[in-house]
Amino acid sequence: MPYLEEDGFAKLLKTDFTDHLFFIFGDDSYLKDFYCGRLVDRTVEESMKLFNYHVYQDDDTSLDEIFADAENLPMMAEKTCLLVRNNPLQDFKKEQLKQLEQQLSDLPETSVVIFFYNTLDVEYNATKSAKWNNVVKLFLKYGQVVRLDHRSTAKIAGMLVKSAKDRGTSISQGEAQYFIECVGEDMQTLLNEFNKLCAFSQGQPVTKEMIDATAVKTVEASVFDISVNIFNGNTDKAFATANELLRQKTAIQSMLGAMISSYVDIYRYKVALNAGKGYSDFAEAFGYKGNQSYRFNKISSFARKSSIGTIRKAIDILSEADVRSKSTRADDAILMTETIAKLAGCAQIRQ
Repeated sequence: MPYLEEDGFAKLLKTDFTDHLFFIFGDDSYLKDFYCGRLVDRTVEESMKLFNYHVYQDDDTSLDEIFADAENLPMMAEKTCLLVRNNPLQDFKKEQLKQLEQQLSDLPETSVVIFFYNTLDVEYNATKSAKWNNVVKLFLKYGQVVRLDHRSTAKIAGMLVKSAKDRGTSISQGEAQYFIECVGEDMQTLLNEFNKLCAFSQGQPVTKEMIDATAVKTVEASVFDISVNIFNGNTDKAFATANELLRQKTAIQSMLGAMISSYVDIYRYKVALNAGKGYSDFAEAFGYKGNQSYRFNKISSFARKSSIGTIRKAIDILSEADVRSKSTRADDAILMTETIAKLAGCAQIRQ
């Protein structure tokens, strides 16, 4: 792979690297901010940032000005650092790309220039046509391109296992994955909730009961619990979870939408099974990864046991409820209760 991912970039930052051009992008805002901060700290001493650290927001400054600033010598230090945030290079024409290449190739060794993208999406694919391909190729030629995407669920869980040990407690890989399932994969939210969980454990091994008692579940996770309970025949739990969400003023349209998503996943998987495909083929075809894959393990057995007709009927029930929620003044609690009851009845029909 021509670009660096998290592990490779983390290793690079631990070395006496000589690179002075970086292009950082990806879909994980937390990781991008974290590692960009580490790169800046490795480049410029805190006491000299006022003189040797310069930030250029979005497209407020021309590239000519930025690269001219890069020619300035650092004050009482070996390097100066220039952080260029969200500069829109994706629409550069041929002549502009030639000029950019000239500027990148002439960077002085006393400057570290970081092109950082946290609000502007970078569409890059080395094997297919993508908007940013020509730009990224230039950065690969003259510097380091770093792609920081969401960590896999297993990797995040491993991080939590280690983090719990550092906090004087412990959590198993399985419980860590359950915790991620409950609170989601946004790293900032995840770490905040995990700090609370570790404090609550008071040095005791973290259990599922502790997680349920302290973790603030995402709406998606709570609605997913409704679907899983229906699949497993735990209708009372499904009703209880739905009523609690409605009590918290959760929009019924959001709840129905998340449930439809679960049933569509099941339908897709059933079609794949009927076509003689395995889970890996299915996951690759539909881009399932991370926590999405972990959750799917809980509902895949329902797909294997149910017929296409049964799954279609369940989707029809949910679609009808969704239409009613948007076109009538039906009471949300009554509509959700009716829908869960119908789905529970449907779930008992395997053929």
